[in-house]
Amino acid sequence: MSLESVLDAILASESFCVEILIIMINISLISLFVLMLSLSSTVCADEKNITEGVLKIGTMDLRPYGWQDRSGKKQGIIFELNEEIGKRLNIPYVNKIYPFKRMLKLLNEGKIDLISSQAHAESLESGEKLAIQFDINVIAGTKKGENIKSINDFKGKHMVFHRSASYVELEGIPKKVIQVNSYRQALSVLVKDRKASGAVFSEPAYYYWMKDLGLTNKDFGKVIMITPNKKQWVFVRKDLPIELKNKIATIVKQIYDENMYNSLLKKYGKE
Repeated sequence: MSLESVLDAILASESFCVEILIIMINISLISLFVLMLSLSSTVCADEKNITEGVLKIGTMDLRPYGWQDRSGKKQGIIFELNEEIGKRLNIPYVNKIYPFKRMLKLLNEGKIDLISSQAHAESLESGEKLAIQFDINVIAGTKKGENIKSINDFKGKHMVFHRSASYVELEGIPKKVIQVNSYRQALSVLVKDRKASGAVFSEPAYYYWMKDLGLTNKDFGKVIMITPNKKQWVFVRKDLPIELKNKIATIVKQIYDENMYNSLLKKYGKE
């Protein structure tokens, strides 16, 4: 083999190696680009509500906590508290009213970002418990003239309960429990049924329906505390970005410390 042939072979070999090296570099660059694109997509998905600039809030459809009147106006104690969260975050938000079960389902699916609920099994499975929104009392309204002054005075009496509710504090005390489908119905039964000595309510529901039915405190006996200060929590979707969660938690605590709930309790019926 001549020297010239050897040199040509070496040059050809080096050229091949260079081509291979260029191909490998290109493959590496493409892989890096795909990886960066994938990471970017993940971040965008995680921070969807921030990049879109919309926080999706759900409020349960139950008077006096949240409802929409015939004119389309949304209102309610929890609706207004949730509105305040959106306003203070200083980002666009939507606050829609849903049936409670559907609201939990949407939170679990990540289709809404924030709700208000007590910490029962369904809500704990659907989202992350973030911060206390307010403390709510469970009370019993009593019939005028019955002279009921404590829980023990319901011994042997007839009481009205919401069909979905039970109360440890009242177990074994009333002679009979009359079950109804709504708090409005509970108040009506307390007024109209001669045997009903008391009816159990969440505090906001008692005063709201009293006002709605054209009644006042003078139409009833003493209000009896059943369960004081039950915690109502703000829940968020489980994959909400940590920065946004921290901002929401701070705002919810501010609203709690300002006692906005008690102001709304008076607005929606409590004298």
